[in-house]
Amino acid sequence: MKRVSEFQLMRVETEGGRLLGHVFDLRSRGEPEHGLTHERRVVNELVYGKLGLLARLGLTQARATTVAWESVKEIRDGKIIVDEGKRQKAKVKSEDEEQRASHQ
Repeated sequence: MKRVSEFQLMRVETEGGRLLGHVFDLRSRGEPEHGLTHERRVVNELVYGKLGLLARLGLTQARATTVAWESVKEIRDGKIIVDEGKRQKAKVKSEDEEQRASHQ
């Protein structure tokens, strides 16, 4: 089993070897953990690439580029290999989404 921190900055590549970017965040469903931590937490999504970094730093209104964890084919040699057809492209948040996010 890997620790979450081991995924930071790993290369994300397609099965064909095309570089998509580097991991900047991992997403999991559920409430954030404060204080006590769970030994296991399911990762649902990887955030990667330039927009992933900008979103992680809070410097952009664009949604980060992500890939669902189910799309990960293997992890080897410091690389996360994903199914090319399953990655999600970044898109800009609408004004409605921005307002909803700011009220949460």
